[in-house]
Amino acid sequence: MGKRVIFRVDDRLIHGQVIEGWIKYYKIPSVIIVSDIIAKDTLKKTIYSSITPENVSLEFMNLEGFKKKFNFKNIKKSLLVLFEDVQSLYNVKELLNDDIYINIGCVANRKHKIEVSDTVFLTKDEIRMLCELRKNYMIYIKKLPWETSVDILNFDEIV
Repeated sequence: MGKRVIFRVDDRLIHGQVIEGWIKYYKIPSVIIVSDIIAKDTLKKTIYSSITPENVSLEFMNLEGFKKKFNFKNIKKSLLVLFEDVQSLYNVKELLNDDIYINIGCVANRKHKIEVSDTVFLTKDEIRMLCELRKNYMIYIKKLPWETSVDILNFDEIV
């Protein structure tokens, strides 16, 4: 299998489903957490580093740093890029291409959010952002790689 690049929105970032499901399932050797908050929080970086498998490299970047550094053509091995929210994914839309697997995994339920799946709750603005991205790219909503994806073809009806 060649390289697999996954951009995943998951507000929990690294946790059991990500480690067992995505990292181990696809044998991903490198993970980048893209978060302005975590990139400057030593304690949170230490916690995420401590739960990441030893054989997986983990890097922390703020959004602007990631946008400047990421180049799909320079990626040699599989890579998982984790975003905390849809807005962050949307903010890197110019980096997307058809070879990047876009996954919405877990976005917690909060007030004024619409249930899209059992683990994904989005605001109307987030749905609009995904609808715009969906015009050019496939987007998969699922917790684990082997699950059936939630179809988002009718999102426009919600907004």
